[in-house]
Amino acid sequence: MNPKRVASMTVGLVAVDLVRMTSTGQSPSWSQLFFFLLGYLLLSVYLVWLQGEMRLSFHGLAAVLWLSLFIVGSFSNMVEGYFFTNVFESELMFLMGGVFMLFFSGVQAVIASLILEKGESRLRERLAEFVAGADAFGWFKRIAVGTLSYFPVYFFFGMLVSPFVMPYYSDPSLGLMVPPFTVIIPVEILRGFLYVATLIPMAASLEDDRRTNALAFAGIMFIAGAFIPLLADQGLPPQIIPYHLTEIFADSAVYGYVLTRVFAKKKD
Repeated sequence: MNPKRVASMTVGLVAVDLVRMTSTGQSPSWSQLFFFLLGYLLLSVYLVWLQGEMRLSFHGLAAVLWLSLFIVGSFSNMVEGYFFTNVFESELMFLMGGVFMLFFSGVQAVIASLILEKGESRLRERLAEFVAGADAFGWFKRIAVGTLSYFPVYFFFGMLVSPFVMPYYSDPSLGLMVPPFTVIIPVEILRGFLYVATLIPMAASLEDDRRTNALAFAGIMFIAGAFIPLLADQGLPPQIIPYHLTEIFADSAVYGYVLTRVFAKKKD
């Protein structure tokens, strides 16, 4: 672990997110700044470890990180936020927010890729090797299983924390809501598909070690998808953040393991 890489990446990623916030008229508090630093420090340590396992060249690394930071770090949460909160007043606002986050995620991905040590592996070649061993129907089954398995994991841990968070979602003054199952189920299936599509390039770039794959999947989903957004952006009432952090930590660990089994290249 190179402390200089970690430190410089942390500063660079935090700076991009602060520019993002100030460009929309937000003024981050000292607590937000602290959690940005803590969250991006954790993410930087994770990315140094991840690149040590993937060893991708610059362009492949930037592509994997851009996809991961955008989908896992923002867009998947935006999709859920569209239906579970009133933060988006219209479809146009949602679309503009997505384009906005796509840009800043790309800037962060480039900064991280410039700082991280480069490898010799090319993403296109890794993907070609990864998909070569199965036919189209086999890949359809894997993608379908990976997509559909997210909802039961999400639902199980969501039910465990529901007694602690439902009073806040039932209070309309907080801007939160719980949509009917006719909305929740397709939304979470869509999020499952987004995770699968995002993590396939990462799975292709990693070696045939299930523990490493599971840790890589769980790490990006929890750190980028929960730890930084929940603690740094602080869009939810602070009373329920610890419950959602615990919930998503469990989601990430279990779903990361499930995807490792679904997309395993070979048995250990």
